[in-house]
Amino acid sequence: MNLSAKTEYACLALLELAQHFESGRPVQVRLIAERHGIPSPFLVQILQELKRSRLVTSTRGAGGGYRLARPPGEITLAEVLDAVEAHEEPTTCAAASSPLAPALLDVCHELSATRRQRLEGITLAQLVDRACAGAGPMWYI
Repeated sequence: MNLSAKTEYACLALLELAQHFESGRPVQVRLIAERHGIPSPFLVQILQELKRSRLVTSTRGAGGGYRLARPPGEITLAEVLDAVEAHEEPTTCAAASSPLAPALLDVCHELSATRRQRLEGITLAQLVDRACAGAGPMWYI
């Protein structure tokens, strides 16, 4: 599965917000951009889309920034992709004149349904846990 840069950036921004969720304080765009190498103007656009989708809220001012609108355990990857990707399900087949085309189209629909089901089963909280487990202990000499 290939994700666009926009979708990857949205996921990274939301994971950063998920890590700060318990503090209740907003996270500044500058911090997210620097920490994850995301161009700030692009990140602002992405966060505005996420806000329109009600996944994040924002606070203006010097101490402002963005927060998750709900706990990380309640936001799924499917919701994130819905907010930032324009995904279209295949409805026709290029080889429509072939009697075998409907079978291929059926498989495409099954794959899309399976993908969607899997994305609905993964929350931001689970991804943060995976990231923390994957980091492992840091050893300094």
